[in-house]
Amino acid sequence: MQKLIIYLSTFSLILFAGKYSYSQDTLSKEVHVVKPYEPSISDAFKINKLPRITDTVKLIPQVKYTLQTKPLNVGYTIDPIKPAKMVGEPLSKLYNSYVTVGLGTKIIPMIEAYYNNLRSKDYSYGAYYKHLSSFAKVDLTDDIRQDAGFHDNELRFYGKKFLKNSIILGDIGLKSNTVYHYGYNPSIDTSLNKDDIKQNFMLLNLNTNYKSNYIDSTHINYDFGFNLDYFKDKFDNSDLSFKIAGDINKIFSSEMVGVNFKIEHHSVSESIDSAGNTIVNISPWIGKFGKRFRVKVGVNIFSDNRGDYSNTFYFPMGSLEYDIANHYLIPYAGADGKLEINDYQHTAYTNPFIMPGLGLKNTAHKIILFAGLKGNFSSTTYYNIRATYSLVDDMPLFVNNLDNTDSIGNMFGVIYDNAEVVSYFGELSVTTSEKLSFHFKGNYSTYTLDTEKEAWHKPKFDLSFVTRYNLKNKIVLKADLFAMGKRYAKIDNAGNIKELESVIDINIGAEYRYSKALSGFVHLNNLLSESYYSWNYYPTYGFNILAGLTYSF
Repeated sequence: MQKLIIYLSTFSLILFAGKYSYSQDTLSKEVHVVKPYEPSISDAFKINKLPRITDTVKLIPQVKYTLQTKPLNVGYTIDPIKPAKMVGEPLSKLYNSYVTVGLGTKIIPMIEAYYNNLRSKDYSYGAYYKHLSSFAKVDLTDDIRQDAGFHDNELRFYGKKFLKNSIILGDIGLKSNTVYHYGYNPSIDTSLNKDDIKQNFMLLNLNTNYKSNYIDSTHINYDFGFNLDYFKDKFDNSDLSFKIAGDINKIFSSEMVGVNFKIEHHSVSESIDSAGNTIVNISPWIGKFGKRFRVKVGVNIFSDNRGDYSNTFYFPMGSLEYDIANHYLIPYAGADGKLEINDYQHTAYTNPFIMPGLGLKNTAHKIILFAGLKGNFSSTTYYNIRATYSLVDDMPLFVNNLDNTDSIGNMFGVIYDNAEVVSYFGELSVTTSEKLSFHFKGNYSTYTLDTEKEAWHKPKFDLSFVTRYNLKNKIVLKADLFAMGKRYAKIDNAGNIKELESVIDINIGAEYRYSKALSGFVHLNNLLSESYYSWNYYPTYGFNILAGLTYSF
């Protein structure tokens, strides 16, 4: 049935097409072309779809290979290269000895000798000797000239041993000093025999130390010392003393802890005191430091034992400093206190005209408050200024011997008073080069005493200035100036006071180095030729010259 329908449909289409094909008329028309034919092609559009193959199975090829090593024959041998060496500067020649000899208008003679071993990494040792004497006289008044000579001698041997992390050092020496009590009240009609006013001091001294020398801060640092002194004068007054001291500290990160201790004992002759004196001191402390600040706090504990007398002192201790401007400006402040030992030896070297066999007290500095400013203007300039307030018990003051009417005042006793002291200190040091340097230092103090009218023989101020100029390492010029303010002396028990004038002492010197081994020098002392008084009734030398030679070998 379906086939019959298909045949009938096909036959109908053929008949329909043939009918219309043959029934159309013939077309005959004339066509005029206005312009040439311009064929055109429409724009082509790119197919943006890219072919893509999706494969669910990835095959990773495995490559296997082997290397066969074979030495390469280069055909030459290698010579070792010598290490490079830095050529340093040759070491300068050292002289292990020198001798200086001098003569002067007041000094007859002066001898100084020194010996030391040459360079060594293991040890150092040497010896030193000095003699200085004078036979000069001074004018007490226009009509009185008095012998005012002196004789100073010192001989010392010393040594040092360098260990891996520590140092052992020590020295032993003998000092002899002769003075004459030439100064007395010129209103008293008297004459002094040179042998009667002679005083001689002798000191035999031994010092030893053992201290660490670590280059890092992980170890405990220590410094232990022992000192033995035997001091004696012409009149058999003696003081035998020993001292044991130590300093132990350790750094922990930015903290530091430590303790200082000292035991000092003085055994004196009966003419000085009937009992010895023992002082024990221990000072524990702790500190903290950073890049710009340092803080330290602790306590000073002193035990003073003299016969039946015993007393313990506790002095607070602390300090703080802060670097504001990279070492240019460092303010600081703190508090301290101490017990000062006034033994016969140190008192006699402070004032050699002291009465023989004088018993002495210790001085307690109950509180010391200080504040200041220090720093470096540059690598060659340093400064320091400080103000201090102190409360002092039993401050010693020297007065001419006033115990009896027969005294001529040529010896000094010691009286004690409590004092409130305000002082100011300034220091400036400049080293512009190896050629030029100078140093300035000054003090100004005021004293408020409980009993005495003045702080006898203590100046209101003192100044010192020292400069040095090296001209082509051939000529060395030196100059120094010392100034001291007015002082007051107590001349009798009635309260009469004598004023000692202020002092200006200028000294200059020059050294000419003929060679590295030989040089000559000349010193001009007290250029203003002022015979000022160092102590009441004791004028010093005026203008004097000292010249000499130094030879090294």
